[in-house]
Amino acid sequence: MRSLRQHLLLWLLPPLLTVGAVATTGAYFFMERRLTDAYDLDLGDIARTVVPYIHIANGEPVLTFDRQADAVLRADSTDAVFYSVFDRDGRLVAGEKDLPHPPISAGHSLRFWYDTHLGQNIRGVALTATIEGQAVQIVAAETTRKRDIARRELLFSAAIPTTLLSVAAILAVVLGVRGGLAPVEKLRREVQSRSHVDLRPVEEAGTADELRPLVHELNQMLARLGAAQETQTRFIANAAHQLRTPIAGLVTQLDLVKSGEPAQRDAHLAHARESAARLARLAQQVLSLARADPVSNPAVPQERCDLADIVKDNADMWLRRVTPRHVELEFELAPANINGNAVLVGEMASNLVDNAARYGAKTVRVVTRNGSGESVLEVVDDGPGIPVPERERIFDRFRRLDNESTEGSGLGLAIVREIAERHRAKIAVNDGDEGRGARVSVSFPAAA
Repeated sequence: MRSLRQHLLLWLLPPLLTVGAVATTGAYFFMERRLTDAYDLDLGDIARTVVPYIHIANGEPVLTFDRQADAVLRADSTDAVFYSVFDRDGRLVAGEKDLPHPPISAGHSLRFWYDTHLGQNIRGVALTATIEGQAVQIVAAETTRKRDIARRELLFSAAIPTTLLSVAAILAVVLGVRGGLAPVEKLRREVQSRSHVDLRPVEEAGTADELRPLVHELNQMLARLGAAQETQTRFIANAAHQLRTPIAGLVTQLDLVKSGEPAQRDAHLAHARESAARLARLAQQVLSLARADPVSNPAVPQERCDLADIVKDNADMWLRRVTPRHVELEFELAPANINGNAVLVGEMASNLVDNAARYGAKTVRVVTRNGSGESVLEVVDDGPGIPVPERERIFDRFRRLDNESTEGSGLGLAIVREIAERHRAKIAVNDGDEGRGARVSVSFPAAA
């Protein structure tokens, strides 16, 4: 892609060069017309000079020119001068017999034209005069050497000043573009000089008005990058902390199996398996979070799907998970079409059901419904519920209401929020039936 400087020059220089060419052409043709008129005036005077020397003798026109007058008439230091006189029938009276006639009959006004004579380019003029009642035509011509020389000099006279002016204008444009883009270059150098971790906002004060919106948006992007970087750093720290506990427990239990009493080996192995299962679930939750994150996984296909079908596809898996906890699952499923990714929405529903079953609920009801332009997925439980101040914070990563419990990873509801935002869905947390437990509703835009 061309630079902005090249883009501006390509827009500015062609019109400037066009103006220079038009100015040169216009000046040349204007001055050439004036020059031609001046030479034609002299040529016309030659034809008029002949008229007083024409007389009628015995009914025929006669030119009474002596040699001296003829020499004066033909005197020209550059061009050859020719003239002829014809009677009313077109017969030659005097002068050059082969001198070309005008292409159109001449009247009493001068008529000029270009032609050739004796292999040379000439400029001719014709004039019709009435001598003692008889019409006589006078034709005068001259070669075009001085006219050609004058045209060449005229071309240089018109082109050189315009060229110099165009060169000066081009230099002015180049310098102007360079000076005008100096703030952009300054901004480029400032951004280029920063490291990948320097996300300080660019100073907007003193920035050109045209660049201020760009700088403002750049600062907004840097702020978002800073927030994302901070979130990523916090996530890595929390993930490391969460992984350290099950890994340490797993290593400890394996050491106890190796060095402990044989009677306690089964207990240590059971604890080791529990730590390994927790570690596996945490890894699965991290992968699910990465899959739901639009930055980490931008290309996720979306298509028309039904929330009720998604629940049905995952119901058996949920039943297997909650049965050991003595939790009952209930379903109230009505068609609820959305445009989304069925796998991600299924992951979101699984986390809602798992979260409800994991923290004290005895009954979990999964509801799908459609109405008022929304398709709703709702999970209702009869557990201890969620305090109102915590209903927004529970969706933060590694946030758990019971931090002392080893149950859960603190990522389930964070995954729910990521998937909901990706589908432009809204999450609402309220009390469950009759004020007991919790009701988490996810409202999707209904498919057309």
